[in-house]
Amino acid sequence: MELEKRWLREEKTATLRQQIRRGIAEDLVTLAYSFNKPWPEFGRWLRRVQQLGFSNLALRVHITCLYVQSLRLFPRQAHEAWDLLEDAERRVCRLRRENPLRREHLESLAHAKKVARVPRPPPR
Repeated sequence: MELEKRWLREEKTATLRQQIRRGIAEDLVTLAYSFNKPWPEFGRWLRRVQQLGFSNLALRVHITCLYVQSLRLFPRQAHEAWDLLEDAERRVCRLRRENPLRREHLESLAHAKKVARVPRPPPR
């Protein structure tokens, strides 16, 4: 957080400061996943990313996959995680079929579904 504060002081525009905040929050979600952090920490950074907005579609897919795959640590969040995965899938499907990222993202989402230890809960 000290590094973020220093970088924010150095940036002149609000847009660049927003990009720094977003990038750091996205990195912290990935680190929270990597270290099997509990919901209070993982959720804190996930909420921050959601609040700031995802940097791009690839990071939305990446963080969504991490969220679904980490549900074994916090299964109460299953509805939200699977809803986020559905949203990411819809966004990816809007890409043109010939776009190589479309296939790559769909494969990532399919893999997350396959390895998820907490299944999709029934609709509310």
